[in-house]
Amino acid sequence: MLGRNKSGPAFPGDVPRRGTLTFNKDVAGIIFDHCSSCHRPGQSAPFNLLTYEDVRKRAKQIKDVTQKRYMPPWMPEPGHGEFVGARSLTPGQIEAIRRWVDEGAVEGAPADLPPPHKWSEGWQLGKPDLVVTPPEAYELPANGPDVYRNFVIPLSLTQRRYLRGIEFNPRSKAVHHAFIRFDRTDASRLADAAEPGPGFAGIHMPASAENPSSQFLTWQPGKTPSLANDDLVSPVEKSSDVVLQLHMRPTGREESVQPELALYFGDRPPTSIGSKLLLGSMEIDIPPGDGDHVVRDSFTLPVDVEVRAILPHAHYLAKGIRAWAVLPDGRNEWLLLIRNWDFNWQGDYRYVKPVLLSRNSRIEFEIHYDNSADNPRNPNHPPKRVHYGAESSDEMAELWLQVVLRSRQDAETLMESTRSRFYRDKILFNQYVLRRNPGDARGHNELGRAFLMTNRGAEAFQEFQEAIRLQPDFDEPHYYLGILHRQRKEPAKALEEFELALRINPRNGRAHGNLGLVFLEQGQLEPAESHFRSALSLDPDDQLARESLAQVLEAKTRAGSRK
Repeated sequence: MLGRNKSGPAFPGDVPRRGTLTFNKDVAGIIFDHCSSCHRPGQSAPFNLLTYEDVRKRAKQIKDVTQKRYMPPWMPEPGHGEFVGARSLTPGQIEAIRRWVDEGAVEGAPADLPPPHKWSEGWQLGKPDLVVTPPEAYELPANGPDVYRNFVIPLSLTQRRYLRGIEFNPRSKAVHHAFIRFDRTDASRLADAAEPGPGFAGIHMPASAENPSSQFLTWQPGKTPSLANDDLVSPVEKSSDVVLQLHMRPTGREESVQPELALYFGDRPPTSIGSKLLLGSMEIDIPPGDGDHVVRDSFTLPVDVEVRAILPHAHYLAKGIRAWAVLPDGRNEWLLLIRNWDFNWQGDYRYVKPVLLSRNSRIEFEIHYDNSADNPRNPNHPPKRVHYGAESSDEMAELWLQVVLRSRQDAETLMESTRSRFYRDKILFNQYVLRRNPGDARGHNELGRAFLMTNRGAEAFQEFQEAIRLQPDFDEPHYYLGILHRQRKEPAKALEEFELALRINPRNGRAHGNLGLVFLEQGQLEPAESHFRSALSLDPDDQLARESLAQVLEAKTRAGSRK
């Protein structure tokens, strides 16, 4: 963590008397600690700040951007949550830079210069355990709409590993953001194989492509990578593929996009129960000219939690973000305050000390947007009405919390309490997707799933039928129609849909398992056993198939003993 700089003043009262400040004694340490990590060869900054001459040439610019707190880039306001790796300067450090510049930017005695940092070359987190990249570059056109593309990369692990973190290198300015998931089935691989070119299109991944429940595996511009604590590592199975979903924006020239992903593993399984909690809204409607539009959300905790990290997300119109907890005794505790949001420097922030929130604490979250012509970051000239959307010219309002829970029961209680919010957002998101592209079969299937899980069977049926009409060789809507018919106690129709799903995709393990259940309920033990065995061969961790197979074998044993 960057704290008080030993070779530079930390508070206004520590600034030496006028006329005595030098670069070597009073400013170099501040620059080395807070600026040089980006301002060096091969990093994101456009020029170096490694020597006196580097700094002297840009002294007035450095004074200006530090006075305005534009640099170093660090959005959280001090005193409203203490975070690991804080890059902000103290008032004394800012004053030292100003005084040094105003007094003539003197170099000082060579003996006073602190030793330069020894930077890690390449990856910021050090040598990775594994680096993967799509085997073929994706050729992004120079112009046109934003592109969502999913790249499937086999990890070829020989055993289960425990993920501590990732570091993502986009290797192209066309990459707007990235999501990283893991698929221990071959569903993503099959989706890739079904389309020409590298990867497969769309904002939807197969349901089996999962995001670890306790880690923020995303990349946005300006994000600083970090490793999870040893107790919150995430298991990655040896059969897993990594799936990179990239949101790419044409840059005006053709781009070959082939990112790199570094993975860092630990040696032991997790010892804590981690989860993620989402606050936010998809019902965003910001009128043109509105200079302070506010979107709010809140959530009351049903259990005690330990908040480890926080991740806000918005686009260009956002100007300020506030998050705090109202404790059961009425006191407020700050979680995050950002007065000057900058889309280009977002990321997640890990607390120096976990924030303990007891049951019945209410988490409050709000984002302020500026959709006026006075906002220099407004992508629309003149301003226009802006709604929720995945394009950067749309807006989003999200706040993710990484939390640790005391027990599995508490984790289940928290999950159940967020269930209605989760499916509300799934419905709103897929309705948004289908407004943009009514012909998106996966969008109809996902909307049907959300309706199915919220007991809106008639609407689910319509969406699955539309998905099949749009993409007849799509197995998932047949599978979910089978689930719907099972819920309705219509075994013959359920059997027909599960068999159709398996005709399209014989490796749909969930269809095998549910078909086995239909046969078991009808007392047909032989086909039930066959399908349960098939389900387990495809997914050895399918506990329901394993228990059902045991039930079938026991029933067959009893039947044999009666003969």
